[in-house]
Amino acid sequence: MSVLLRLIDRIETFGMVFFFSAALVVGTAQVVARYGFNTGVVWSEQAFVYFTIWAALIGASRAVRDGLHVRVDVLVNSLGARWRRPLEIFGLLVNLVFCAVLLYAAIGYTDFLIMVGTRNVDSGVPEWVTYLVTPLFLALMCVRYLALLPVTIRSPSGDPWHAAAGTEPGMPRPPAH
Repeated sequence: MSVLLRLIDRIETFGMVFFFSAALVVGTAQVVARYGFNTGVVWSEQAFVYFTIWAALIGASRAVRDGLHVRVDVLVNSLGARWRRPLEIFGLLVNLVFCAVLLYAAIGYTDFLIMVGTRNVDSGVPEWVTYLVTPLFLALMCVRYLALLPVTIRSPSGDPWHAAAGTEPGMPRPPAH
């Protein structure tokens, strides 16, 4: 499992860097073309938005790994250590099921877009290409939640993001805050 998680780390890092860099290049080129040469490219705004969204969605998986993804933990923190493990496991399972259901729907929608064969009016790119990141990031999120379950069970505190030292490499790291 740790080999898969390290591979996912690399995929996430590459995806975030690539798509944020692509958004930066496209956005900067469009601004220079618009204000420097009084021209522009029709599809650049759309590409900028898609690249930014793709990078952010892939980053959501990284946020799950680091314990930075949005979650309601006021109840878990207020009840103390005795209840932490079962509540964390319950929360992880709910998130896993939610992401799995969305993954199933995203695969179905992407398959539908492939079947219909629509293309974007501005860029001419098939619509399924722009939506392909959704099943990808949801699959990454499912793997991340699955990886957090055994860490939560083994953690002395029941907190997967503050697990004891010596956990497998590639497992969740403590949050930055």
